[in-house]
Amino acid sequence: MRRASLSRRVALFTTLGLAAVWAGAVVLMAAVLWSEQDELFDQQLVETAHALLPLVSHMEMQGIAVEVPQPAVPMDEALLYRLVARDGRVLRQSELAGRAVLPDAADLFPGRVASAPGYRLYATPFNAAGQALQIAAPLAERREAFREGMTGFLLPMVALLPLTWLIVGWVSRRSLAPLRELGAEIAARDGSRLDMIDAGDWPEDLMQIASVVNGFIARLAQALEAERAFATNAAHELRTPVAIALAQTQQMRENATTPAQIARLDALERALQRMRRLVARLLQLARADAGIGDSTQAHDLAVLTRLVVAERAPSEAARLADELPPAPVMARIDPDAFAIVLSNLIDNALQHSPPGSPVRLRLRQGAVLEVANEGRAVAAADLAGLTRRFARHRGDGFGLGLHICQQIVSAAGGRLEIISPAPASQEGFVARVTLTPPVRDH
Repeated sequence: MRRASLSRRVALFTTLGLAAVWAGAVVLMAAVLWSEQDELFDQQLVETAHALLPLVSHMEMQGIAVEVPQPAVPMDEALLYRLVARDGRVLRQSELAGRAVLPDAADLFPGRVASAPGYRLYATPFNAAGQALQIAAPLAERREAFREGMTGFLLPMVALLPLTWLIVGWVSRRSLAPLRELGAEIAARDGSRLDMIDAGDWPEDLMQIASVVNGFIARLAQALEAERAFATNAAHELRTPVAIALAQTQQMRENATTPAQIARLDALERALQRMRRLVARLLQLARADAGIGDSTQAHDLAVLTRLVVAERAPSEAARLADELPPAPVMARIDPDAFAIVLSNLIDNALQHSPPGSPVRLRLRQGAVLEVANEGRAVAAADLAGLTRRFARHRGDGFGLGLHICQQIVSAAGGRLEIISPAPASQEGFVARVTLTPPVRDH
């Protein structure tokens, strides 16, 4: 599952915080709006009752049977009234008041606003004629007005939430851009690149982090430099003694007379040959870690390939099947570095292929070199780790050859691809090197 980025988390939690504040403000506003609206409607109810009382009382005293005119409205929107005497008798009421369920006239206190299911009521004080007007307004109208007011307020506010998310996201991405730059700078550092990180105009907090990281990089560079220096010095110091010991062993092998002596000297010679190869690999590793590979001039890979093949032992050269184009294949890479890469790929192919099987070298235009060998396929999960230092899959190798190739090819601006099984096959191994062709002038 992909983790959310820091800018996305900042935008999310900031927006959620604003949304929580917004929701609280909406609830508070709704309570205030309902209270103020209720107060306003009650005031209108009181004023209406006092305005109608003289009219209805006069009509009652004059015996006028006609009701106070009202517009034709539904039951839940009609304003109801009734004129009552001091003893609680209803003297006159609107037509719809008789169908509504209202409290008894005697239960309403004059001069007070009361509530009943579905209605808000008010009873005026008794006038000189001993009459009071009780008026009832349906709550449905108030609720409808409240809903319309809240809807008119909420719609634009809800529309602001996505806009807030976008604005906060943009601000957080802009604000955290230096942090992403720092992450990219740290990710770009590896064993071949340990230069200090330039904090530039980053915020002070990130400059402090960059300073701490630079301290780690400096100490790591010193440790790696000491390790490389030790490996290089040890390889240089061992090269001559190993060569002398190997020469003396071979001389002793020629003078040996018994099978036991011959067997022991053969074993010793194999051990010294392995040590010689290890010394050679360590020297190559030191050069690869130093960044050899890139070249300002282009060189013909076909010529270099022929030279490398010609230097192989006859038994090894007999197994090499090369496919080289007649035209030059130019690429920007140091000749010695290319020879190291090709030699290591050939050694790897010879070592991990069945005895006597061919190793195919193919060079084609575009500066692409392929070294293919037969043998069991390598599992996909193991392919990516083959270029790590001291990573061994099968055999008694040192786990340095492909790593050296990877370092040199990367320094030359190319790429090394490990393919297994071989294309259109169920087995085999292919190492493909793609280098940088020279830029053509137009």
